[in-house]
Amino acid sequence: MPFYRYLSLAGLVFALRGVAPAAAQQAPANLKTEYLDSAGVVLPSAQGAAFRCETEHLDADKGIMRTFAMTGRRESVREVEFQKGFPVPHGSVEAWHDNGQLSRHETYVHGRRLGEMRLYYPNGQLKRRASYTSDFTSSGECFGPDGQSVPFFEYEKLPVYPVGDGGLGAVVYAIQRGVKYPKDALKAGKSGRVFVSFKVTKTGAVADVKVVQGVFPSLDEQVVQSVQRLKPFIPGQQDGQPVAVPFTIPVTFAIQ
Repeated sequence: MPFYRYLSLAGLVFALRGVAPAAAQQAPANLKTEYLDSAGVVLPSAQGAAFRCETEHLDADKGIMRTFAMTGRRESVREVEFQKGFPVPHGSVEAWHDNGQLSRHETYVHGRRLGEMRLYYPNGQLKRRASYTSDFTSSGECFGPDGQSVPFFEYEKLPVYPVGDGGLGAVVYAIQRGVKYPKDALKAGKSGRVFVSFKVTKTGAVADVKVVQGVFPSLDEQVVQSVQRLKPFIPGQQDGQPVAVPFTIPVTFAIQ
């Protein structure tokens, strides 16, 4: 199951999988149960679910999220803090392989991966040991299935945009450059921030473009069209393999 990831950088925020809660019947007041599909998206009921996630509120600010396969097998446990009511990793995060062996141990501080990370093969052999100074900067060592040391590489890499320095700022700039202020929005005096989400797929294509929070129909459409015109990315990676990466970006319209 994919892990929730949280990051704010250069005006860009990773999209969070799962928004709409589905409370279990007769659950304790401090326990919320949600059902998720195989991609981690929250479902309205248990029908078709791959996972069950239980969020226990220890107090107003902290909690524990426990995720199980629908067979009852333990998937992960995350210590969280609640920021504006939304759970953000804060403390230890652990997950298990299908055979019950520990697959990972991580430490987060206010939603950012910091400190130690350990990954394990299904047979219990250590796969990676790393110390993080920021979400995407670490030092450590990697091991093959036989326990022999292999060259170290970063666990995660963001998608790279083929313009400018390829970073997140280049993506935001490209979107902003592709937006024009519609005449009807100017005439109506409409301004504000449009939040648009999209996904960079495993092949680097831009997909699933949608407005998360709109301002005015023509403003919203301008942002969607600009995102759709983005060039293909070099895909993001996780543990050396290409992965899809979701984004949410705010675009501000201001009348001077």
